[in-house]
Order: sequence, then structure tokens, then C-alpha cells
Amino acid sequence: MNVGALQEWMTRNNGTPGLLALSIFSPGETSLVESCTSGLLPQALEKSWRAVTETISVLQLNRFPTARFRFIYANAVVHCERRRDGACLGIFVRKSGSEFATGELDRLVTEFHAI
Repeated sequence: MNVGALQEWMTRNNGTPGLLALSIFSPGETSLVESCTSGLLPQALEKSWRAVTETISVLQLNRFPTARFRFIYANAVVHCERRRDGACLGIFVRKSGSEFATGELDRLVTEFHAI
């Protein structure tokens, strides 16, 4: 996993309208977490992302597909995309989705796979 390139990509996408946060997890490596809004406390984001990454391991142990999935919370949705190398992207957006443009999810996922 190219941590520098991924961190740079996360910072570059920080201003995407409706995006709450970006996170990347790769087994055996440090998770990257980028908050994109002041309303999301870093501790809450890290706790949520840790729960997602633990769930990924459980899903894999039980042979559930983990290439693309999402978690729905009270006010947010976390879209997850896993690459063949095991790195997993978390895209946190508002549940209403009104600010998050339709093509942004596909754009972010495509760029993540290209890094």
C-alpha cells in the first residue's frame, strides 16, 4: 500500500461536498483517517472505522463477499470498497445524500483502485 499517495489523495478530496470522511485500512498496516467536516470528532471517526475494519475480518472469516458493502448509521452511510491487495476504502457521507453528488462515489472508488 502506497501510504503517501493514498494520504495525498485523501487530502485532495477533503473538500468534496457532502463527504464527512475518508478512511483506508490495510491488514497489517496503520489505518488512514481523514475527517472532511468539523462536525465529526476525530475520536468518533476512528472508533467507527475501527468497528468497520473489525467487521470486515468477521465477514471474511464467514466467507461473505467483502469487495463492496455499506453500513448505515443514524445520520451517515459508510460505503466500503476493498481492493485485491486487501486495502479497504471507507467513504463516510450524510445519510440524506443531498450534498453528495451522484457520480462522486464512483469517482472516488475508481481513483482508489488506480492508486
